[in-house]
This record gives sequence, structure tokens and C-alpha cells, in this order.
Amino acid sequence: MIAEKTIDKLKVGDVHPMDQELLDVKSFLVQEGIWFKENYEIKYDTYFKSGGLVKLFICPQSREKMKLAVGKLIGKKVAYKVIGFTSNILLFDEIEYSVILSTKNLTSIRKCEGVVEVDSGYSLQDFVRIAVLEEADGFEGLEGIPGSIGGGVCMNAGAYGYAISQNIISVDCIDENGELITLTKENCEFSHRKSRFQSNDFIILCARFKFVKGRVEEIADNIETFHIARHSYQEFVYPNLGSMFSIGGDPYGALLKHDGRLEKIIYYAFKLLYKNPLMKFVNRKKPRNTAMNNLFLDKFKHTQYTPSNKSLNILINDGRTSVESHLKYILEFEKRLGDRFSIENEMIVGPAYRVADDFQSNHQKITSYLKFKCLQ
Repeated sequence: MIAEKTIDKLKVGDVHPMDQELLDVKSFLVQEGIWFKENYEIKYDTYFKSGGLVKLFICPQSREKMKLAVGKLIGKKVAYKVIGFTSNILLFDEIEYSVILSTKNLTSIRKCEGVVEVDSGYSLQDFVRIAVLEEADGFEGLEGIPGSIGGGVCMNAGAYGYAISQNIISVDCIDENGELITLTKENCEFSHRKSRFQSNDFIILCARFKFVKGRVEEIADNIETFHIARHSYQEFVYPNLGSMFSIGGDPYGALLKHDGRLEKIIYYAFKLLYKNPLMKFVNRKKPRNTAMNNLFLDKFKHTQYTPSNKSLNILINDGRTSVESHLKYILEFEKRLGDRFSIENEMIVGPAYRVADDFQSNHQKITSYLKFKCLQ
């Protein structure tokens, strides 16, 4: 990614060193008919309902226009961030971002001889419905994942033993030089909730999948089962980012890794009491993990964060929690889990045009943390 220009000590009203470059980019977008908004309040266009102003919010209407926009930004040495559905990213109200590129308008889909080519901005949940209509097997695990094809491919999304990479043939993307390239499934380097796209500045444009016929009754039954199961542990009241960490099993058990025998005994007793089939049946209309949460809240009380009733591993925006509390909670959770688990949520601190004075300290903390994680 192109390096950001310094924003230290900039005040509202100051002449910004990026203004001329942004003006040139804006003129180019107008000339090429590429959709964008200027000084856009992105907060209500994100899944977590957070985020400050964006100087240029660019949403190209086609892969060709996306390539043009990226080429211009690279040529002007203007840093940018690419986003999709934003269902696993945290943007901050206190940061005024310079340039954000969105794939939300890349939604084409076409099918030919058992191969489906779908743009990166297409909804994963809609894609699951297309797969059902085509009686295609292997996409059921994407049910209920609130993301786009691009985001799903990037993090190799899936659940219940399924992964989006299972049926991928190839992926078209723009590399760090602005060139269009095609990667085979092998070149994408997929593993559990990971891919090559997380460590390279590639912009996913579209993916090709093979549709293999299955038994439609079994496919539909799996989707219904997974949908009901997700309802029992997914937060749907408050804006949220789903699971913070990719944990194959029980997040509560994982948090007890370094605790003593007594705490583990108490935990398993609570689990038998509150997670048995009878209690699940009794609470089926309003499933929650409040009792289990209470067992662990003393470990997080210094973060001043109230977790989701569904799971401690879900970050929610209740409209009252400070950014500082969110950050402390994430870091405390990570410290307790150890290195076995990878974080699924991404904190976006740039490219920053301006940072609020009272957020400078937190901005530096998060930036340092992200740099440290990149070096690991």
C-alpha cells in the first residue's frame, strides 16, 4: 500500500498536504464517470455503525472502472483502503479518512457450463440462494455470514466444516502495481480462515466457482439447520462484527487456558447446567449466554465494556461504549487466548486525513499494535 503522508498536529482549517492530490483524483473520477461521494459520513454505511468522514468515498460501477481508479491513486501516490460489506472491520468516528474504495457496486454474476463467475461485491447470503436454485453442493456453510464474495474469499469464510475455497477455480484481482492478474485456487494459498489476500495488497474483483450438483433436499435441510444454529449465538440486536477471533470450538473454554483447576470445574458445571438440551429447548425462542458471561465478567471488568448476551467473542456497538473500552476489551481477549487463535475483525486507522486531538493517543496505540501484529 502507498505510504500515508503525515497528519501530525493538523487542525481543522489547516491547509492539508494531500489536498491537491485529492483534487486531481476527484477531477479524474468525474472525467471517467466513476461514482464517488465527497466528504461522506460513512458511519451509517457500515455494519458496526461507526466511522468518521471520508474525503473521497469511491464506489466504481465495474471492474474496469475499479482498475482505472486504482491506477490513478497509485499514479498520484495517494494511499487508500478497500472495503466491502464492512461486516468485520472497525472504523473510528474520530478519524477523518482520506480515500476509501468500496466494492459495493461490483455485483455482476454469470453462469456458463457449471462455472459461476461472481463479482466481489455480491452478497454471500444471496450467493447461497443462487446455489440452492442451481442445486449446487458445498455452499451451505456460508449461510448467515453477512459479507460479500470478496470479503469471504479474503478470509476463506465458512462454518460447519465448509469453506468458500472448496469450490473456487480462480480469482481475478488487481495487484499492488495496479495490474490485472488471475490466481488459481492453489495460488490463493487458502488455509483455515486465511488466504494470500490478507498479506498482499491485492484487490479482489471476482471469483469463479464450480457448481457441482447435489441433493437439493439435503442442501436445503443443511441451510435451515445452520440458519437456526446461527440464530442461537449470533448477535442481531446491536450493530456488531460477529466473532472477534476465529475459534474452532468453545470460546469460553479457550479463555480458561491459563486458569486453575477450580475455575475450570466451575465453568464445566455451569456448562452442564445452562447448555444442556433441556435448557436449550426452554430458551430456544430467546437463546443467550448471559449466565456464562457472568462467570467471566470479572476478567474483563477493567475494560468497562458490556459484552453481547450471545457471546463474549462478539464485539457490539451499544452506543455507549467508548473506543478506549472496545480496544482494551479486544486486547485483553487476545492476551487470554494466546497465539492459537487469529483475530477476524480488522481495526482501520488509515489512510487518515485528520485525527481528532483527543484520539491521537489511541490512534498511536492501535497503529503500534497493528504494526506489531504484522511483524509476527
